Amino acid sequence: MKTRDAVLLYEAAQADTDTKILDIDLADPISAFYIEVRSTNGATSNKGNYISDIVTKIEVVDGSEVFHSLNMFQEEAMCFYKTGKVPVMFPSEWPSGIQRHGVYLLFGHYLWDPTLCFVPTSYKNPQLKITFNKAKIRAAGTDGFATGDNILLTVVAKVIEEGASPMGFLMQKQIESFTAATSGDKRIELPTDYPYSMILCRFWLTAYDIDLIIEKLKLTCDTDKFIPFDRYVKQLDAEAFAMFGASRLKHDIFTQNHQNVRLLNNKEPDCRVWGSETGLDRIINTWYQWGSQLRTRIVNHDGIPVAADERFTMVEEGHALHSTLPVLFGIYGNPGDYFPAPNYGKVELVLSQIAAGLCEIVLEQKR
Repeated sequence: MKTRDAVLLYEAAQADTDTKILDIDLADPISAFYIEVRSTNGATSNKGNYISDIVTKIEVVDGSEVFHSLNMFQEEAMCFYKTGKVPVMFPSEWPSGIQRHGVYLLFGHYLWDPTLCFVPTSYKNPQLKITFNKAKIRAAGTDGFATGDNILLTVVAKVIEEGASPMGFLMQKQIESFTAATSGDKRIELPTDYPYSMILCRFWLTAYDIDLIIEKLKLTCDTDKFIPFDRYVKQLDAEAFAMFGASRLKHDIFTQNHQNVRLLNNKEPDCRVWGSETGLDRIINTWYQWGSQLRTRIVNHDGIPVAADERFTMVEEGHALHSTLPVLFGIYGNPGDYFPAPNYGKVELVLSQIAAGLCEIVLEQKR
């Protein structure tokens, strides 16, 4: 196989609220796009506000036809579950700190998959679209992302120059986004045009584990003629943890005693806070950590609580990255194991709701 990297953009400045559109005018098959976004925090802080928040949509389209459509949370989680590696994530809350996140948008089972890749010449006007909203959490300013067009975007196409044998590609699209009710079932009808390789769910609510928002998941075909799974989320999550393990990243926080810190991992977070800017005169402990959140306990050597925000660094480890749950069909990477949705007239995902959290359902299909 002969490969090359085509750099489409390198740290190109983007407007605070905009959609960058790139024509995909390459002639050879594309295994993946590497997409990296960098931005600078305001002068006083940028608490709980990350690159993952402000990249609201990444799309691959051909006119009105959509081949790929995820937000950055979904993109980063999908990359982790497909590769088994934590994508580039350097979240920071520090005053004037720099945040940098990078992710692979993979068209195959893995990078340089010769059989599943995107062939731009098969379409009339394929485009990559990346949408930003710097004010998604807070308006740009001293306590948010810094003002000015300082979102820097890098895009690299991973091109297979020779040796590809394209047999299609993997599409990843958000099917549904809603706020769960506190009880009852939510039924979502899924498309039946192509086989499923993965269903990725995201259940997010501050200080809630994912299984405290949606209790059970059921996939039903032709009104329960065939039920591929009917499982508790808690157990599906345990299996995902056993399969993929924990994700670990460096996370710079700006906090004080008895303050909440927003985490990127939802389940069983294990955070080691260290590196106070004041030197050694700090005793750092954790009040609690669970449900995408950590509460600090920070005192000086006299036992007096630290009552003003300071810079700390921590190693954040846990699972259910960005409050997500992957459900795979058979052996990932073996198309013969994928769920044959076209064999059924109707396929529904049924969610048993127990708390009012954000729910997003993503489907990966072999096209």
